[in-house]
Amino acid sequence: MAQLSTLIPLVRERCGDVLAKFALDHLKRAYHKFCAESLYLARSQQFNQGEAALLTIDDEHSFGGVSFVLDTNGHELERGIDYNVSVAGEVHLTTNTPAFRVFYYITPLFSLPDDFNANETLISKFADYLADGAASTLMKMPNTQWTDINFSEHYRRNFTDGYRLAYREAINALDEQRPTKPREFY
Repeated sequence: MAQLSTLIPLVRERCGDVLAKFALDHLKRAYHKFCAESLYLARSQQFNQGEAALLTIDDEHSFGGVSFVLDTNGHELERGIDYNVSVAGEVHLTTNTPAFRVFYYITPLFSLPDDFNANETLISKFADYLADGAASTLMKMPNTQWTDINFSEHYRRNFTDGYRLAYREAINALDEQRPTKPREFY
C-alpha cells in the first residue's frame, strides 16, 4: 500500500509553497472523489446459497455498490428480481442457485487518517491526476499565495479527465468478466 503523503511534492509543483498539512488534506479529498467517481476499487466475492452474503469491505472504506451478480452457470442475475442489496453491503438472493459471484466496488471514507494506506496501483498510475485534484481545490482557497482561480479550473478539468480514464479502465476490466446478454428484437 502507498501513502498519499508521497504525492505532496507533486502538489507543491502545482501550488508553490503550500503547507504539507493542507496538501495532504486536499489529497485525501481528491483520492476519495477519484475512487467514488471512477469505481476503481472493484472487488468480487463468491458465496454459496444459504451463506450470509455480507460483502467484505476494507478498513477505512465503505460499500459503494454492486455492479452485477453471476450465478453458478455464469448468467447475470437481475437486481430487484433475483437479488437485493442492502445499504450495508449484504446481498439477499431471491432465486435458487447453488453459488453466486458478486462484483462490487468500495470507496474510501470521507474522513481518512493521515497515515492512510491508499491503493498502490491507483497511486502509481494516476498520481498526477490526484495531484491535479488536490491543486484544483487548494487554488480556490482565499487569501493565500497559491490562490489562482484560472489554474484551479485547469487542474479540475485534468482531474476529471483522470477519473474518467480510470472509470473506463475499471468498466473494461469488469466487462471482461460480465457475460453478454442476447438481444431480443421484436
